[in-house]
Amino acid sequence: MLGAVAVATNPVFVRLSELTSVASAAHRMIWALPVFAFWFWLSRPKTGVRPPSGKHVPLLLLCGLLFAADLVSLHASIERTAAANSMLFVNAQPIYVVIGGWLLFGTRVTRNFGFGVAIALVGGVLVAWQSLDIGTEHLIGDGLGVLAGILYAGYIIGASRLRGRLSSTEINLWTCLIAAPILVLVTLASGHSLIPQTPRGWGLMIALGVISQGLGQGLIVWGLAHLPTSFSSVALLTAPVAAAVFAWLFLDESLTSIQIVGMSAVLVGIYVAWRAAPIASEKKPL
Repeated sequence: MLGAVAVATNPVFVRLSELTSVASAAHRMIWALPVFAFWFWLSRPKTGVRPPSGKHVPLLLLCGLLFAADLVSLHASIERTAAANSMLFVNAQPIYVVIGGWLLFGTRVTRNFGFGVAIALVGGVLVAWQSLDIGTEHLIGDGLGVLAGILYAGYIIGASRLRGRLSSTEINLWTCLIAAPILVLVTLASGHSLIPQTPRGWGLMIALGVISQGLGQGLIVWGLAHLPTSFSSVALLTAPVAAAVFAWLFLDESLTSIQIVGMSAVLVGIYVAWRAAPIASEKKPL
């Protein structure tokens, strides 16, 4: 949940950025690299960075590709539809995670867990309700938002499978190493600049990488070792709640009573899902 709160700062940095949203995504990956490299060095001070074993390479490549595609789809969605639409569709990923886990690995969930997911998703809708606008005018943007949610769900499932064999730092470090050049190439191919024009612009991009990716994704992937994947995906619904609060604090967006009710529902849904989900007991590497 702390990781989800850190990730929720992403819209603030992107909104205030001097660069396009895709260029900001590239900076998010680039500035997270030194964070994860330092984290990796602290956890394995005598070994340095080594390539992963061959059996892990395909899944690591897939995670990097999925994460890069998720950021491209999400930011393209934000540019083509209401921000609330994008937030709602991408944070519907608990549905995709549960369905994907059932189809791919036979993972089953209890009725109470499903009830908790439903409560949290309804809360997410209420948080986005004020500016929600679904219709043909935003059809492409809405579709990209759904695609971003599916891609991120795929990343969560893939990272959870790796988490039993690799540390969270290794997963995050190699994800950034794979995703960063992809996002740089996409930015350059679209004709957009990667260079902020002011010290403030550089500061926003560094904070985006360190806080949203380094701290946020670092804690999320670390948590995958200790919680079921299905519950972890529900806990990430903390993100739209935190995003609404950050928008109120830093972007002068109002908080309505309906949004506050939605925030409460998200937290209740997460609690119900947590009570119903089995907690992983085996110790995994940091």
